[in-house]
Amino acid sequence: MLSHLGKARPLEQAQLQQLATALAQLDNEQKIWLSGYLAGQATQSNLTTDSLPASHSRQAEQLTVLYGSQTGNTQSLAESFYATAQSQGFNVKLISLADYQPRQLLKEKYIVLLVSTHGEGDPPDDAEILHEFLYADKTPDLSGLNFAVLALGDSSYEQFCQTGIEFDEQLVKLGAHRLVNRVDCDLDYEYEAQAWQQKTIETLAKIIKPIDNVSSNVVTLANYQAQTSNPYNRQNPYSAEVLSLQKITTDDSIKNIYHIELSLEDSQIDYQPGDSLAVMAHNPSNHVLELISLLNLNPEETVNLQNQTLTLFQTLMDKKEISLLNRKFLKFLAEITKDQNLSDTVSNQDSFEQFVASRQLIDVFKAYPATLTAQQLVDELPGITPRSYSIASSHQANPEEVHLTVALVKTDENRTGLVSGHLSQHIKVGDFVDVYLEHNNHFRLPENPDTPIIMIGPGTGVAPFRAFLQQREALEHSGENWLLFGNPSFENDFLYQLEWQKLIQSGVLNKMDVAFSRDQEHKVYVQHRLEQQAKEVWQWLQRGAHIYLCGDKNRMAKDVESTLLNIIQQHGELSAEQAEQFLKDLKRAKRYQKDVY
Repeated sequence: MLSHLGKARPLEQAQLQQLATALAQLDNEQKIWLSGYLAGQATQSNLTTDSLPASHSRQAEQLTVLYGSQTGNTQSLAESFYATAQSQGFNVKLISLADYQPRQLLKEKYIVLLVSTHGEGDPPDDAEILHEFLYADKTPDLSGLNFAVLALGDSSYEQFCQTGIEFDEQLVKLGAHRLVNRVDCDLDYEYEAQAWQQKTIETLAKIIKPIDNVSSNVVTLANYQAQTSNPYNRQNPYSAEVLSLQKITTDDSIKNIYHIELSLEDSQIDYQPGDSLAVMAHNPSNHVLELISLLNLNPEETVNLQNQTLTLFQTLMDKKEISLLNRKFLKFLAEITKDQNLSDTVSNQDSFEQFVASRQLIDVFKAYPATLTAQQLVDELPGITPRSYSIASSHQANPEEVHLTVALVKTDENRTGLVSGHLSQHIKVGDFVDVYLEHNNHFRLPENPDTPIIMIGPGTGVAPFRAFLQQREALEHSGENWLLFGNPSFENDFLYQLEWQKLIQSGVLNKMDVAFSRDQEHKVYVQHRLEQQAKEVWQWLQRGAHIYLCGDKNRMAKDVESTLLNIIQQHGELSAEQAEQFLKDLKRAKRYQKDVY
């Protein structure tokens, strides 16, 4: 028994102060490692080598958990895996690929890799270096490595889970041994990820044989988050009161954009600029009943979902996605209807994106009638997913609130997006919405408060930069701030105009360029403003500026990046290849960060 048990506080005041000072210098990953280290020290202090079985008297073989993620989902899953492995006695460490030296793979014996896919099959920024290492001209021999891969992605993209697939296949080609089959997870990843975690842990336990006398708890993602500073998640959301709801585009605008303020009072949710808020909603009952009627099904018929028996109506209301169209489901529908046009549409990325942008499931079944059983429908539809919104406020400036900038999504049939419609059309001040925080450690203000920043955020992409500027003002950061914003019309769509003016007057916002695309004969976008300011952009970069980009991934982000490459090539007097390497180096130094969707 530990000698301090029974004491109200086992540490002296001076020790507490030293501990607080040390903890303030650690990031979350280091704190997680430290908690496991201290737990291990406390346990080992009561064990002697003689008290352990002979096979365990030496240090257990090391297991390394690696993760690469553009947002926080993959990191959370990796942390859950790490916590489970640690609780079951594995000698385990957790490392972001951003902090991992690829050649270390040559020394590893057991790794678990969790990685997402970014955009059209690209590795997330922090996984690029390892990806390049594995695919280099001179490849390493990894015959001594055992591994397992969990891939995360979005099946609306043609290259679904491509990064995880490439890591998994290339590791085998280089001689590594696959411990368990790779699992490819869609947006509703929890159930499959948990099953993969359990199978992987069980497989590893047969090989590594963890130390005895250690708790065999299985730490689910939900349980892990409940034990950390982020207790709310999809299974346990926080019910936030609506404090304010205001449309911030005019009635003449082609867009409907809303500013929404939610209360976080007593929630202990602590967010940072760059984080997102996931908002949950149920499918509208009238849409569910229309879909069931269209398919000639009975809403009270029971179906099986993950070992639960529910009515079809309940399942479609609460569990299944009927607003966002899913490539996998559309392929299934094309097969059972034998419709070549639908098959061709789904197979081509451009036509697929156009098709899903203006339709929901009801529209598809009207155009492509099909005969399905209730169970078939439930089995093939993806799970309902929360919608994530970049947080538009600083916790420093608004300690008990969180603000969102939400664009209402509408289909050709005038149906609204699941959550954007719920937030803008169906709630009022005083109502409550279910939310939880999603950390994004890849979209952060510079650690040095003197560092200048360039923020590029057209449309609702300006939301996180409102948070950035509020934060820098609240903390009196001295770094210069340059904002580039765009929307169709100055008169109708100048989001947060008065706030920007006040920040300019106070000296917080040093420079602002705007692009209102429809206010002149020739359309002008943010990349054009960037190009016009090319010399100054390069000068800011030479002074160590960080560049941030938020908004539409399909066109805007690509056009802006192309413009940045041209600026770097021209003003840096570099070749096209050197300019690409320069931009890649900026990414690796966290001086070029993107939050695109």
